[in-house]
Amino acid sequence: MPPVPESDAPTESLPRLLLGLVWQLAVLVLPILLVASLPLAGAAASVVGLALVLIVVARWPRIGKGVSSLLTSAVIGAAFSLGATLPGYWGIGAGVLWVFIGLASAATLERRLGLASAPVTAEPIGPVATGARGTSAWGGGELLTPEGEPVRTLGWGEIAMGGPVYTDYLMPDGVLLEGLGSSARFSDDGRYFAAPIPSRGAWSLAVFDRQLRRLYHCANDAFWELDAFSGGELRGRHSPLVSDQGYRLSLEAVLREATCEDFVAIGDLWLAPGWAERQQQAVLDLSLPTGPHRLRGEPWLPERLRERDDPLLPLRYPSYQLWLDDAPTGLLLPDDARPVWRADGLAFACRLRDTAQERPWPCPVRVWEAGPGWRTLDDWQPREDEPRLMLEAPLALEPTHLVMQARFDLPELDQMAHGNAVHHIFNEELERLAGFDAWGRAVPGLRAATRLELLHPLGRATPVMRADLRLAPLADGRRPLLEWQRESADGLRAAYRCRIGEWVLEGEWCLDHRVSACGRYLALVAFAEAPAVPHRLVVADVPARRLLGIDLGLPLARLMDFQDGIVELAVVTGRLADTRTASPLQTIDQPPPPVASAADFLTRREGSQLCYALRRLRVGAALEPLPDWRPLSQPPASNAYGDFVLPAPAGGNAAWLFGSRTAYGGAYLHERLPRQGGYLLTACGCALADLAPAMAWSADGRYLALTRHDDGEWHLLVLDTFAHRLHPWPDPIGPMPRFEGFSGGALHWRNHPYHDDVAEEAGEPRHLPLDALLGVAPEALEAVDGLWLPPSERPRAAQWRRLDTAHLDPWRPQ
Repeated sequence: MPPVPESDAPTESLPRLLLGLVWQLAVLVLPILLVASLPLAGAAASVVGLALVLIVVARWPRIGKGVSSLLTSAVIGAAFSLGATLPGYWGIGAGVLWVFIGLASAATLERRLGLASAPVTAEPIGPVATGARGTSAWGGGELLTPEGEPVRTLGWGEIAMGGPVYTDYLMPDGVLLEGLGSSARFSDDGRYFAAPIPSRGAWSLAVFDRQLRRLYHCANDAFWELDAFSGGELRGRHSPLVSDQGYRLSLEAVLREATCEDFVAIGDLWLAPGWAERQQQAVLDLSLPTGPHRLRGEPWLPERLRERDDPLLPLRYPSYQLWLDDAPTGLLLPDDARPVWRADGLAFACRLRDTAQERPWPCPVRVWEAGPGWRTLDDWQPREDEPRLMLEAPLALEPTHLVMQARFDLPELDQMAHGNAVHHIFNEELERLAGFDAWGRAVPGLRAATRLELLHPLGRATPVMRADLRLAPLADGRRPLLEWQRESADGLRAAYRCRIGEWVLEGEWCLDHRVSACGRYLALVAFAEAPAVPHRLVVADVPARRLLGIDLGLPLARLMDFQDGIVELAVVTGRLADTRTASPLQTIDQPPPPVASAADFLTRREGSQLCYALRRLRVGAALEPLPDWRPLSQPPASNAYGDFVLPAPAGGNAAWLFGSRTAYGGAYLHERLPRQGGYLLTACGCALADLAPAMAWSADGRYLALTRHDDGEWHLLVLDTFAHRLHPWPDPIGPMPRFEGFSGGALHWRNHPYHDDVAEEAGEPRHLPLDALLGVAPEALEAVDGLWLPPSERPRAAQWRRLDTAHLDPWRPQ
């Protein structure tokens, strides 16, 4: 049957589901126990008696199937009775033999009585002429009923990218059939309508009886496209992508063996019965128990559903019509919203929309007060340089303001172009990098959106953009308060005063903030008046009542996260022209001006875009900037994440890999996928590009085994850092290599066919003699301005030289 869209909330409660499970088990187990407790003669009599009853009631299939289920249970119970009657192993053997004989006999009886369901099989008919073919499974023209009336199609989609399509059919009489294929046919007498049901797995067939308004679902996957429906027979073809084989199927066989459901009337539509189960039934009493005014919500549907652009929208998002003191208000209450009353019962607030509004959104907040009546509150309009604030449900109505639940968007640094955008994601949680495992792979975690409460002013002279904000609770339960002070001169941000209980923080602050996951700290961004831009981060240590600040020296774009004592934020590093492609060697071509005059630099411009980078600060006695790289103590896996430095075992050299990413790029961690396209710079000055993370040093620090991932193949390279030569092994070395190191005159590694197969003992061990690796014709690196580069990197020598390599100083050769 065509699927009914799932409700946002479960249709049945957990206790009801558990009760249903207990009932099903009881129906199965209790007859078995009852028959098993009888003596052998009684058990045999119950089996024979149920078999005779089944023969008598076979003309009523529904009753017959119930008796058949009891007969099956009785056969199993009789096996236990037989086993208990005979001594020792004879009883066990006889019981098992009886189960096989009894169940086989019961199945044979069901089949002869016509109670057993047999699969409906379509008969092959050979090729179908081009002129006799019906509509394509990939879409067709307008469909008309046999009476000449058009059939509306709604909600087209594909079961896979570029695959066959599906749609919903709305008949002129209001019947709505969901999720059917585009190759549909009416029968020649006009009574039936048939269409395939596309699926990624097994296709099936739907036949609708227009007179009885009954839908038959046949589990037959022969038809992708229907060519004819006449003479009580369906003709069509299987997948044109495979065989395009023609088939025919008797309508009588479909109606006899298919499962069916009778459609029900909802408004002026006829729908599958699942929709009726989702509709509200009860009237909502929304009054304040002690208040003088009565408020109720009555289930509501528009008078004409079938004429709407989306007839099912009012059913997917059910609403209640609001009645105040027994008078209709003309307003609709969403199913998931409830009003909040003022304490005196003379006012309430809720999200409501007009009955004439066809779509369920927008749904503004409205306040009703005895006397003044209705008032619609303004929505928050985000300023250009501030987080996007989303207002949710009203929480409390006070005399001067309405408390509303709110949350920020989640900023996400785009890695598709090496950090050239900060996206606004409106999820409540996003994936984050929580740490690394022993092989350098990313360990994912979650970061939640910043939640807060907006104190929406009710005075008509005070706009919502001047509202104060109550922040998320701290560990001691107190909620910091941001009190609006003024707008910036350019209107791009607002200045707030921050109050934590009786502690008023000196200075002005931006809207962006983060309460640490532990609840001890509050991260704030110091306000800066144009032409300056915010560039100073301050962390309030609330129990110690101290402020830790740091001047970043770059425009601060967004606070990203604050967990495990580390603040993560995005800064603007400069601009890059649209004609250039960013790379880890060059992400910008125009640095920002001093922060005291950078406001114009941050405005949108044609021909270039802002570039961003992630900065991490550890909270301690001060705010300590953390490097973008991390040291490793063992060879990393092929899907090691991020930038790292792998020192040589004996010291005196180290390999810095940066800029690697998965083939998909983007902002997701993809922690299981291999990484590629990395850049390598050793402390001795050797520079290479297009590398994967897997690498290993020889014990003396002369040789560095490297990998390159290209077109699904993994290639091995050995860098001789003394002779400045690169030895590329000619053959692929297998999937997902992880080096174990050089020993016994050979390079050892393990191949891992699965991305997450990185346990020390897992993988297929492989090795190659070092002499064989060094016997391959080498590529000599060229000395360019103190670096050693392959000829392909000579044009980018200036970019290599501009890299900040101070962190490699401890490992540079003396």
